Amino acid sequence: MKLELHWRGPFGAGYFPQSDAGMQELLRAGVYLRLKCYARGRNVAYVGQSKQVLARIDQHIGAVLGLTHGLRDDAGRVVFTPAFDARLRALNDIERVAGLALAEARRMRFFCAFCDDGFDSDFLGLVEYLLMLRLADGGSGGEAENINRPPVVAFDSEVIVESDLGAIAPKDQKLLRGLIGEAPLRVAETVG
Repeated sequence: MKLELHWRGPFGAGYFPQSDAGMQELLRAGVYLRLKCYARGRNVAYVGQSKQVLARIDQHIGAVLGLTHGLRDDAGRVVFTPAFDARLRALNDIERVAGLALAEARRMRFFCAFCDDGFDSDFLGLVEYLLMLRLADGGSGGEAENINRPPVVAFDSEVIVESDLGAIAPKDQKLLRGLIGEAPLRVAETVG
């Protein structure tokens, strides 16, 4: 069985569609990569899935701005953790911490592949899992922020997941290739 990921993006602060129709396009089920790029080419990636990708993107950005997500400096070093006491102490230095949060929100870029454009929503978990595995392999493009390694169910045929990066800019294509590679993602037949 072949599944296709037609990547779109980037989305994020300064990159959202201006029209209602453009926003509606993001209210679909799919997988996404959240990328944060830091000094000296350091990239940190997160892979996720959602029944409404735009709502999930909003949660990511809101968590950073609301100080409920860790913050990194320009070099990508974690400089703030969202523990309750740390958030309260951060309020004593709100100018600095707010600047870190704003910078982190600005650097977030989301690339999405929607279910209705190449794969059935029944495969969201599998595609997310395969992308996590690829990121865990430590491709040349950066490090992974979340690798949960969820269990994979048995399949009665091989599953091949191919990525189409043609709809995104060449510099972003290079970045995504460094993270997820060019080779298709695969799950071997597990039921005999």
